[in-house]
Parts: sequence; C-alpha cells; structure tokens
Amino acid sequence: MITCETTFDLELLNLPKGRKLTALRIELIHNINLGETATFRFLRGYLTASLWASTDDEGEPFDKDFGITSIATESLLSAWAECSRFMRENETDLTHLDDDRNGHNFWLTRNHQGSGFWDERTDDESAEYAMQQLTHASHGFGEIDLYIGDDRKLHFSNERSVA
Repeated sequence: MITCETTFDLELLNLPKGRKLTALRIELIHNINLGETATFRFLRGYLTASLWASTDDEGEPFDKDFGITSIATESLLSAWAECSRFMRENETDLTHLDDDRNGHNFWLTRNHQGSGFWDERTDDESAEYAMQQLTHASHGFGEIDLYIGDDRKLHFSNERSVA
C-alpha cells in the first residue's frame, strides 16, 4: 500500500538536488498541519510537546516564541524518522490513545519529563499493560534536547544521527 509518506519519497527522487530539502520541508509542514494520516498526527503531537516542554536560557517555553515552522529541516526529518519507527515498532500498543496524544506522550516519556505514557489513566487492564510497554519503548529511544542553533532555528540534539 502506498501512503502519503511513500508517495512523497517517490516524487522527491525526481526533483533537482538543490530543491529536495526545501520541497521536503514544505511537504512535511503541510502534512503535519493537515494531519490526514496517523503518522502526521503523531508527529504533530510530538513536535508540539517538544516546543511546550523545552525552554530557552531564561526558562521560557519555546512555544511562546516558536512554532513547528521554526524547527530546522534536518530536525523535522529526524523527528519524522523516529516517530515513524516508534509507531511501526509499537503499532498494537498505540491503539489505546489518539495519535496526537501518543506523539505528545512519546516526547514526554523518552525525555523523563515527569508525565507520559506511564501516567495515562485507563480502566482497561490491556491498556495499562500497553502504557507500560510504550513507556519502556520510549525510554529505549533515549533522551534528546531541543535547542536554538546559531541559525536561529530549533534543532534536536540527535538530528545528525537520525536524518
């Protein structure tokens, strides 16, 4: 089955080299805003949580002055890759919450932010087990930071190792 993501990957191969990153950035932001697929809704929740939970040197949350469009292309790509991988590896356990909430919880849990999957209250024993599994899986991705780069764009500390 061809998804929005794989269709774009195929189209990207035919673009001139210099335009590929710009085109990819535009397409990613467009799809995150639309949220037509589970991956993009998850990614939107993840990025929104990263902006809300990360602060500048004065302790102000990034979401006060920055938005998703402030995130560097390489960091958007690394977030997309990690969120897609997390979703593939945990497909069954992610069915208990909506996609945006799952993305939000992935950011908080992987970074030990004091809330996340482990903190979700459910009345269902299988959902409780799924939240434990998702907590463990999130921790396996390790902690990352969001910071302001010299280019005044926001960067994830792992962007070079993923994208």
